[in-house]
Amino acid sequence: MARSTLNVFFTDNEVSFIEKPDGYNMKKLKYSSVELEPGMIENGVIYKEERLLRVLKDTFKMFKIKSKRVNLIVHEELFTFRRIEVPIIYKPNEIGDYIKQEMQKMIMTPFEDMKVDYVIHRKNEDHYDVIMFYAPSSELKTYIQLFHNMNMQVIRSDIPPLALHRLYYYRKHEDSELEFEKDIMFVTVFNDTYSLYVFDEEIPLFSLVNNIGSKAMNDERYLELIDTEIGKIANYYKYNIYSGERDIENVVIFNMSSKFTNERMREYYMDETSTLKTQIFDMKQVSTIVDTLIDRECYIPLAASLIQTKGLF
Repeated sequence: MARSTLNVFFTDNEVSFIEKPDGYNMKKLKYSSVELEPGMIENGVIYKEERLLRVLKDTFKMFKIKSKRVNLIVHEELFTFRRIEVPIIYKPNEIGDYIKQEMQKMIMTPFEDMKVDYVIHRKNEDHYDVIMFYAPSSELKTYIQLFHNMNMQVIRSDIPPLALHRLYYYRKHEDSELEFEKDIMFVTVFNDTYSLYVFDEEIPLFSLVNNIGSKAMNDERYLELIDTEIGKIANYYKYNIYSGERDIENVVIFNMSSKFTNERMREYYMDETSTLKTQIFDMKQVSTIVDTLIDRECYIPLAASLIQTKGLF
């Protein structure tokens, strides 16, 4: 019998979760999203830990959550990643040690105590292109302690762009001929935060997360701001990263906002005259198995549940 894991994702405004058997089994799902009080979490930092703990306890009790195993999807404003070059004299299994040696020397990070992971993008003649992920240890420990206080254990962690990448390619486990795309941008839109990630097949090469917070901005201006950022990042990717040799070809927008319907997003972003091929993610495009079951507020915890990852951090 497959074990169940509780997959949990926090934003500043809500916590969403799904409890389901590990893997692709879509039976016996428990899921929901709960709005959080203002100031409970700000920019990913928990400021009202006891109150948040009470909300989680009450919510999990109401939904009769039984799992003691947690997959924590890290708040988008806590983690970041960057490209680094590692000399070819190091073996692949020595790259982690190299990064530790170079932290705060050649590789500068915003905090001294960081949790770090990495993935090799490609091997060149004299170096490896490596994508390094990092997040502040103290903030991660606060989230982990929340679950420890409920007699639950965080067994692995994930980040939203990698989770959504798996959700977008959900059919791949059924269709071995389905290929990962190069030069594809994923855009996630929340009520007051948006993020952009550029992937080369399975490897994220670029990220931008912007929290507009309490800035006065009407809905039309918000959509315009995101559209402008998409164009800027597409140009940066082409000319700064690949010297004009590669273009972003596809943009996938995940609408996690309560402000806009998917139809409104399509009206605004799907321009036939644009060089970018844009689509608004719809669960119907992925699988009829989950189409009628999962609200879009729970897409990210669902995405993180689809396969057993080794975990980040």
